[in-house]
Amino acid sequence: MAGERPVTPDQTQFKLSRSAVFPLVGGRSTWSREHLLPIFVTLVAGIALFLVPFPWPKLTLDGKPAPAELNGAWQVFSILGIYISFIVCYYINQMCGHAKRGWVLAVVALCTFLLLSSPVWHYWYSFFYTVIPGTALEKSNNTAANLAGYLFGTGLCEESFKSLPLFGMVLLGAVLGFFSRRTKGGMSVLLAFLRRRVALCDPLDGIVMGVASGAGFFVNETLFQYVPKVMSQGTVPGAEAFNGLVLLLARGLPEMTEHSAWAGLFGYFIGLAVLQPRMAAILIPIGWLSAAALHGAWDGIGSVTSSDTVVVLFLIGDGLLSYALLAGAIFKAREISPGRGLGPPANHGPTPAAPALATAQAARSGELE
Repeated sequence: MAGERPVTPDQTQFKLSRSAVFPLVGGRSTWSREHLLPIFVTLVAGIALFLVPFPWPKLTLDGKPAPAELNGAWQVFSILGIYISFIVCYYINQMCGHAKRGWVLAVVALCTFLLLSSPVWHYWYSFFYTVIPGTALEKSNNTAANLAGYLFGTGLCEESFKSLPLFGMVLLGAVLGFFSRRTKGGMSVLLAFLRRRVALCDPLDGIVMGVASGAGFFVNETLFQYVPKVMSQGTVPGAEAFNGLVLLLARGLPEMTEHSAWAGLFGYFIGLAVLQPRMAAILIPIGWLSAAALHGAWDGIGSVTSSDTVVVLFLIGDGLLSYALLAGAIFKAREISPGRGLGPPANHGPTPAAPALATAQAARSGELE
């Protein structure tokens, strides 16, 4: 037809394909995309809220079973807390370019959660708060000593504790790498594959595993310590449940992300130490102190000033700084983590085959699949 616009060489005429009519079929099926995962988890969380109360787990207050109203409220808070944790971990993992499978991160988070409920935490806590001693410094009237107490007590204690599963994953990677180098054939390939999939091998792995560990710490600390504590202080079940919800959201929204940011930042340096073992004695203390300083400042600012405005502004600034540092670590890790192919490609100028390749790809997009 005379009115039809001619197709230029760099354009391809659209052809109706099966995948265009049925988007869920074909080689680019939506079912294979990980962006369905947060939708699926959201649906599960929503349905779980309708099913409350569950026969297990049950809340105990002061060693006694909680009333049915408070137990149901606590189960609702648990669903919300776990859901918030998942969203944060998923977001960071996407920023890192799918660094690790979700089940691996779930294992790391579960390890931290269980360690926090074990005697290991008691001895760890006693060392930093009694032997160092962090508690005495935190209660000091001297501002510098007070902040030092939060650094040595809260900061160094909790950030090193959250790193325990990460060092376990480093050790697992070393063991798998050792045996993969000393075996041959398919077993060597399998061990190397498992190391890449499971172990902490580079800074990207360290970041996402650190974030997951921070999530496990947050869930245990908030849902099994702070929320039950505030719910046990009221006299009216409705008021107690409401106070628990406020605490969950007030702590959960900022502190969930903060715990993950600090642990992820430390994980970045652990991953650097894996790539450069000779520098581990320098890299690990830098990461530990960086995360502990941000954490200690977050917890200690309220004890050195009575101004709510100063506290709020500082917490916002500390939160933004923590995530800015984590984002910077993510972008740098995407460049230096070996074998990822996530960094920006080197700019060597256009190649003669580039236009032909682009035309071929555009033509394939219009073909039947």
